[in-house]
Amino acid sequence: MTGFILFRNAVLRVIRHIDEALAVSGLIWIAILIVQILVFEVLKTQDFAAGEGGTLSGPVILFLILSYIVMFVGPSWIAVEWHRFTLEGKRPTSAFPRWNGGRVWSYLFLSIVMGVFIGVMIGVAIAVLGLLFGSLFMQPVGVLLLSALVGLPAVYVFLRMSPVLPGVALGDKISFATAWKATQPHSAVIFQAGILTIAAFLLMQFLSPLFGSGFIGLLYELAAGWVLLMINVSLLSAIYELAMKGHLDD
Repeated sequence: MTGFILFRNAVLRVIRHIDEALAVSGLIWIAILIVQILVFEVLKTQDFAAGEGGTLSGPVILFLILSYIVMFVGPSWIAVEWHRFTLEGKRPTSAFPRWNGGRVWSYLFLSIVMGVFIGVMIGVAIAVLGLLFGSLFMQPVGVLLLSALVGLPAVYVFLRMSPVLPGVALGDKISFATAWKATQPHSAVIFQAGILTIAAFLLMQFLSPLFGSGFIGLLYELAAGWVLLMINVSLLSAIYELAMKGHLDD
């Protein structure tokens, strides 16, 4: 087993089951797309108004809050249903995926907890490295080096703890300590998969300027975001299988 095989397994799950992937995520992602476009247009209008001395109105602030809730809950909803399909074989039975509120909210909450923990870890690492090599990281090459030194360990830690997320989707509560211990035998494989995950993200970012920063660029970002979301959620399913079952089923 190598990280390439693990990452390839995640990619092939999406490709082989593209119909199910679209059934699980399509309408939710379209809703997110619509919300993103509306937010884009509202903020563009408000920026113009702010330039003339205007401020955000109450309804606009409320709309933005609700929009960001949708953009956070939507991916968690997709992730829960995709985990249930890839790990339990529960195929979508309608054009709109089933709503499992408790699992979706728990998934979102744990994702935020992991994000905050890793964010603090990154902040501490940047502060320490900045004190030691501050002048070096002011250069473009230094920025890339800093990203590699901080980004890869952060992704690695996230992937090592990640079985808690598919566990929530399946109704199987797993502690962070249990997840960390279960992934220990596969740490090298997970580290390699983390490198490929970052490479995929960087590739999408490298292509982004080709589509500009306007409406077309927004559509590209959303399409690329869908691809990355489905592959990454599939990777979490694969890591869960590897850690909790000792093998990959698909």
